[in-house]
Amino acid sequence: ELTAMVYPLFEYSLLVYLILDFWTIALKKGELEPWVWTFSKIVFPINVFLCAQFRMIFVCIAYQNVKQHTAGFLGLQLALVLVAVQNSLFLVDSNASYDFLGGMANTRKAVVAYLCGLIPISLVKITATIFVVQNGHGAPWTLKPTPFGDMVVGQVVDTIWMIFNAVLPLIISYIRSKKNIDPLVIEISSPVPSSAGESEPLNKDGGEVYLT
Repeated sequence: ELTAMVYPLFEYSLLVYLILDFWTIALKKGELEPWVWTFSKIVFPINVFLCAQFRMIFVCIAYQNVKQHTAGFLGLQLALVLVAVQNSLFLVDSNASYDFLGGMANTRKAVVAYLCGLIPISLVKITATIFVVQNGHGAPWTLKPTPFGDMVVGQVVDTIWMIFNAVLPLIISYIRSKKNIDPLVIEISSPVPSSAGESEPLNKDGGEVYLT
């Protein structure tokens, strides 16, 4: 019950992020290569669907149906990879530059370095997750011991995966938010009434009269 109360905050926040992220790219589409914009249009609905289906991990309980429970998490893993690739392509194609990295050339190297770490560990994680979806139990290689104390291979993979998909994205988002660029501004307004003059009564049928 507690999870059901808290989870919508995560789900809705993630979906809002996907929409605003795509909106930001859409506003810059005239400055991007056509294939980058096309890639974003393709992966956006896929990401929304996969993230929306993540709630199934709470519908399909792990101890009742491991395969269906894990399938929801598999979709989230795929979406996180697609989002990272989309944002990386946007940074490179929009010529993003950060002075503390040494300019545009080093910024692009940092983006490539991040993808070179993210994609391999995500493929390993996704491979292990697919095995669970297909067989209903963890892959044997994920249970093998490692030199890192009592940790098995699966735990090491999970730790590295969390660094690239949870820790580093927060740091990157904070850095990008501090960059001196025009922010995305959303204004909510209503049209000004044109029928009433400056001193025309709002109530013409009698009763109390209020003037604008």
